[in-house]
Amino acid sequence: MDKAVNKALDRLRRPDARLVLTYVNDGSSVTGRAYFIMPRGHRVMDQTAQQLLERGDVQPLDSGLLPGHPQSWKLGNWRTWSDDHGAA
Repeated sequence: MDKAVNKALDRLRRPDARLVLTYVNDGSSVTGRAYFIMPRGHRVMDQTAQQLLERGDVQPLDSGLLPGHPQSWKLGNWRTWSDDHGAA
């Protein structure tokens, strides 16, 4: 596991932290998509985000704009999350 993934995991372990896929129009992304760890807004490179999403303990937090296409994820077991988990 590389340094960027470890750093992102440390940030996701904070209370109320979540990985969020959003769209940016600042020229920083070829696809217009960018991943951030919220609520502090730390940018996560696409490759790092993909490595996080391949883990079994990074799970969808919401259904996104389209069913079956989540836009935020949380570290942990969704079965233990309360209804007031702060979905984006």
